[in-house]
Amino acid sequence: MAEIRSAMEIAMEKADRLGRATKEELETQKWLDHGHRIVARYMQGEIEDLETGFSDISGDEMQLVLKGAIEILLRNIVLPRDKDQWPGIKKALSGFLELKGSVANQTIPRIEQLLKSYEQTRDQYNEQLKMQMQNHLGGIKQAVSQQYGAVMANEIDVDSLPEFQKEWSRISSEITDQFEQQLIPLKEYLEEL
Repeated sequence: MAEIRSAMEIAMEKADRLGRATKEELETQKWLDHGHRIVARYMQGEIEDLETGFSDISGDEMQLVLKGAIEILLRNIVLPRDKDQWPGIKKALSGFLELKGSVANQTIPRIEQLLKSYEQTRDQYNEQLKMQMQNHLGGIKQAVSQQYGAVMANEIDVDSLPEFQKEWSRISSEITDQFEQQLIPLKEYLEEL
Protein backbone atom coordinates (compact mmCIF):
# COMPACT_ATOMS: atom_id res chain seq x y z
CA MET A 1 0.00 0.00 0.00
CA ALA A 2 2.87 2.33 0.83
CA GLU A 3 4.40 1.61 -2.57
CA ILE A 4 1.22 2.66 -4.37
CA ARG A 5 0.97 5.76 -2.27
CA SER A 6 4.51 6.85 -3.04
CA ALA A 7 3.90 6.32 -6.77
CA MET A 8 0.80 8.48 -6.42
CA GLU A 9 2.81 11.14 -4.60
CA ILE A 10 5.42 11.11 -7.35
CA ALA A 11 2.74 11.55 -9.99
CA MET A 12 1.18 14.41 -8.03
CA GLU A 13 4.55 16.14 -7.66
CA LYS A 14 5.16 15.88 -11.41
CA ALA A 15 1.72 17.28 -12.14
CA ASP A 16 2.36 20.11 -9.69
CA ARG A 17 5.68 20.97 -11.35
CA LEU A 18 4.08 20.92 -14.79
CA GLY A 19 1.29 23.19 -13.59
CA ARG A 20 3.63 25.94 -12.41
CA ALA A 21 5.02 28.32 -14.96
CA THR A 22 8.70 29.14 -14.80
CA LYS A 23 9.93 32.68 -14.41
CA GLU A 24 10.93 32.72 -18.09
CA GLU A 25 7.48 31.52 -19.17
CA LEU A 26 5.83 34.24 -17.10
CA GLU A 27 8.14 36.87 -18.59
CA THR A 28 7.43 35.61 -22.11
CA GLN A 29 3.68 35.73 -21.49
CA LYS A 30 3.98 39.26 -20.11
CA TRP A 31 5.55 40.53 -23.34
CA LEU A 32 3.14 38.58 -25.56
CA ASP A 33 0.26 40.17 -23.63
CA HIS A 34 1.86 43.57 -24.11
CA GLY A 35 1.77 42.97 -27.87
CA HIS A 36 -1.87 41.91 -27.58
CA ARG A 37 -2.75 45.13 -25.77
CA ILE A 38 -0.96 47.33 -28.31
CA VAL A 39 -2.92 45.79 -31.18
CA ALA A 40 -6.18 45.99 -29.22
CA ARG A 41 -5.60 49.73 -28.74
CA TYR A 42 -4.72 50.05 -32.44
CA MET A 43 -7.84 48.15 -33.56
CA GLN A 44 -10.04 50.31 -31.33
CA GLY A 45 -8.49 53.49 -32.72
CA GLU A 46 -6.85 54.56 -29.46
CA ILE A 47 -3.49 54.78 -31.24
CA GLU A 48 -3.06 55.77 -34.88
CA ASP A 49 -0.26 53.40 -35.79
CA LEU A 50 1.48 50.40 -34.31
CA GLU A 51 4.85 52.11 -34.33
CA THR A 52 3.58 54.43 -31.60
CA GLY A 53 2.71 51.44 -29.42
CA PHE A 54 6.12 49.84 -29.92
CA SER A 55 8.16 52.97 -29.23
CA ASP A 56 8.85 52.11 -25.57
CA ILE A 57 10.05 48.54 -26.24
CA SER A 58 13.62 47.53 -26.90
CA GLY A 59 15.92 44.56 -27.11
CA ASP A 60 14.85 40.98 -26.69
CA GLU A 61 11.33 41.92 -25.66
CA MET A 62 10.56 43.37 -29.11
CA GLN A 63 10.40 39.91 -30.74
CA LEU A 64 7.90 38.70 -28.15
CA VAL A 65 5.80 41.85 -28.37
CA LEU A 66 5.72 41.55 -32.17
CA LYS A 67 4.71 37.91 -31.89
CA GLY A 68 1.83 38.88 -29.58
CA ALA A 69 0.81 41.68 -31.93
CA ILE A 70 0.81 39.35 -34.93
CA GLU A 71 -1.37 36.82 -33.06
CA ILE A 72 -4.08 39.43 -32.55
CA LEU A 73 -3.83 40.84 -36.06
CA LEU A 74 -4.29 37.32 -37.44
CA ARG A 75 -7.36 36.76 -35.26
CA ASN A 76 -8.94 39.83 -36.84
CA ILE A 77 -8.49 38.54 -40.39
CA VAL A 78 -11.65 36.48 -40.75
CA LEU A 79 -14.18 35.52 -43.38
CA PRO A 80 -16.70 38.39 -43.18
CA ARG A 81 -20.15 37.26 -42.07
CA ASP A 82 -21.48 40.77 -42.72
CA LYS A 83 -20.38 44.20 -43.95
CA ASP A 84 -19.72 45.42 -40.39
CA GLN A 85 -16.63 43.21 -40.09
CA TRP A 86 -14.78 44.84 -43.00
CA PRO A 87 -13.38 47.84 -41.06
CA GLY A 88 -11.72 45.53 -38.51
CA ILE A 89 -10.37 43.26 -41.24
CA LYS A 90 -8.94 46.20 -43.20
CA LYS A 91 -7.41 47.64 -40.04
CA ALA A 92 -5.71 44.31 -39.27
CA LEU A 93 -4.37 44.09 -42.83
CA SER A 94 -3.07 47.66 -42.53
CA GLY A 95 -1.38 46.65 -39.29
CA PHE A 96 0.43 43.88 -41.15
CA LEU A 97 1.57 46.36 -43.77
CA GLU A 98 2.97 48.52 -40.98
CA LEU A 99 4.77 45.63 -39.31
CA LYS A 100 5.98 43.68 -42.33
CA GLY A 101 6.32 46.40 -44.95
CA SER A 102 6.36 45.72 -48.67
CA VAL A 103 6.79 41.94 -48.31
CA ALA A 104 3.23 41.77 -46.97
CA ASN A 105 2.05 43.72 -50.01
CA GLN A 106 2.11 40.56 -52.09
CA THR A 107 -0.16 38.57 -49.80
CA ILE A 108 -2.61 41.19 -48.53
CA PRO A 109 -4.31 41.79 -51.92
CA ARG A 110 -4.74 38.02 -52.28
CA ILE A 111 -6.40 37.87 -48.86
CA GLU A 112 -8.67 40.81 -49.69
CA GLN A 113 -9.65 39.17 -52.98
CA LEU A 114 -10.38 35.87 -51.23
CA LEU A 115 -12.57 37.61 -48.64
CA LYS A 116 -14.49 39.51 -51.34
CA SER A 117 -14.93 36.31 -53.31
CA TYR A 118 -16.26 34.62 -50.18
CA GLU A 119 -18.77 37.40 -49.68
CA GLN A 120 -19.92 37.27 -53.32
CA THR A 121 -20.21 33.48 -53.24
CA ARG A 122 -22.31 33.57 -50.07
CA ASP A 123 -24.57 36.27 -51.51
CA GLN A 124 -24.97 34.39 -54.78
CA TYR A 125 -25.87 31.10 -53.09
CA ASN A 126 -28.21 32.89 -50.71
CA GLU A 127 -30.10 34.47 -53.62
CA GLN A 128 -30.27 31.14 -55.47
CA LEU A 129 -31.67 29.41 -52.41
CA LYS A 130 -34.23 32.18 -51.91
CA MET A 131 -35.36 31.80 -55.52
CA GLN A 132 -35.67 28.02 -55.12
CA MET A 133 -37.69 28.49 -51.95
CA GLN A 134 -39.89 31.14 -53.60
CA ASN A 135 -40.68 28.70 -56.41
CA HIS A 136 -41.39 26.00 -53.85
CA LEU A 137 -43.60 28.42 -51.92
CA GLY A 138 -45.74 29.24 -54.94
CA GLY A 139 -48.25 26.52 -54.18
CA ILE A 140 -48.24 27.27 -50.46
CA LYS A 141 -48.82 30.98 -51.07
CA GLN A 142 -51.68 30.17 -53.42
CA ALA A 143 -53.34 28.01 -50.76
CA VAL A 144 -52.83 30.70 -48.08
CA SER A 145 -54.18 33.33 -50.47
CA GLN A 146 -57.36 31.33 -51.06
CA GLN A 147 -57.87 30.64 -47.39
CA TYR A 148 -56.68 33.91 -45.73
CA GLY A 149 -56.35 36.44 -48.55
CA ALA A 150 -53.57 37.77 -50.77
CA VAL A 151 -52.22 40.15 -48.12
CA MET A 152 -51.51 37.30 -45.73
CA ALA A 153 -49.93 35.21 -48.49
CA ASN A 154 -47.55 38.04 -49.44
CA GLU A 155 -46.35 38.34 -45.84
CA ILE A 156 -44.72 34.90 -45.96
CA ASP A 157 -40.99 35.61 -45.76
CA VAL A 158 -38.71 32.96 -47.23
CA ASP A 159 -35.86 33.90 -44.86
CA SER A 160 -37.96 33.02 -41.82
CA LEU A 161 -38.94 29.54 -42.98
CA PRO A 162 -37.29 26.72 -41.01
CA GLU A 163 -36.56 24.85 -44.26
CA PHE A 164 -34.71 27.86 -45.64
CA GLN A 165 -32.76 28.43 -42.45
CA LYS A 166 -31.73 24.77 -42.21
CA GLU A 167 -30.62 24.58 -45.85
CA TRP A 168 -28.88 27.97 -45.69
CA SER A 169 -27.00 26.91 -42.57
CA ARG A 170 -25.76 23.78 -44.36
CA ILE A 171 -24.75 25.63 -47.55
CA SER A 172 -23.19 28.52 -45.65
CA SER A 173 -21.15 26.11 -43.55
CA GLU A 174 -19.83 24.35 -46.67
CA ILE A 175 -18.87 27.67 -48.29
CA THR A 176 -17.17 28.85 -45.10
CA ASP A 177 -15.19 25.61 -44.77
CA GLN A 178 -14.06 25.82 -48.39
CA PHE A 179 -12.86 29.42 -48.09
CA GLU A 180 -11.36 28.89 -44.63
CA GLN A 181 -9.11 26.22 -46.14
CA GLN A 182 -7.83 28.83 -48.60
CA LEU A 183 -7.43 31.56 -45.97
CA ILE A 184 -5.40 29.48 -43.49
CA PRO A 185 -2.24 29.16 -45.65
CA LEU A 186 -2.34 32.87 -46.50
CA LYS A 187 -2.51 33.78 -42.81
CA GLU A 188 0.29 31.32 -42.04
CA TYR A 189 2.41 32.94 -44.73
CA LEU A 190 1.76 36.39 -43.25
CA GLU A 191 2.76 35.10 -39.83
CA GLU A 192 6.05 33.73 -41.15
CA LEU A 193 7.10 36.90 -43.00
